[in-house]
Amino acid sequence: MRVISGFFKGRKLKASTDLSIRPATDRVKEYIFNILQDFPQGSTVTDIFAGSGGLGIEALSRGASQAVFVDSASTSLKILKENLQNIKVPENKYRIVQKDAIHFVKQDPEQTDLCFMDPPYKYPPLQELLDLFFRAKLLKKNGILVLEHEVSNPVKEESPVYHIFKHKKIGRSIIRFIEQRQNNDQG
Repeated sequence: MRVISGFFKGRKLKASTDLSIRPATDRVKEYIFNILQDFPQGSTVTDIFAGSGGLGIEALSRGASQAVFVDSASTSLKILKENLQNIKVPENKYRIVQKDAIHFVKQDPEQTDLCFMDPPYKYPPLQELLDLFFRAKLLKKNGILVLEHEVSNPVKEESPVYHIFKHKKIGRSIIRFIEQRQNNDQG
């Protein structure tokens, strides 16, 4: 696993040996950031289910101003911290939160420009998390949520709170680009 582009380009990232943790592959990262193009420039980023931090670190490398890394697993956070230190990401560019994704969404009202959600393949409350995230209006205006999820763990294609504007199947995963529905009076 490596940083694909930007300031930290080519730097290697450690990944967990825990097989239940599935870091975004270089192929998936390339696809995501080809779609996003220059979007990370100056943006705030939230990486939920951060794991080793590959997506959030890639966004920082490409010019994001701040990143919040969220994960509940101590082992993942240990590897994430090592990755951030090894590639020398300044400490004022990120915040690490050890919290379950649903609790984070309920308790952290901070809006973000770009959010990555890359849950474990077997994550039953995925739809609940997605609905909570968009009902809380955690994306800034014109913000994007990038969701990578297992084909066997589907989400609703239509929702009163979000709009999927692009998606692609890559292997066992589906990558979805999602935005907040405007005129959303859902509370």
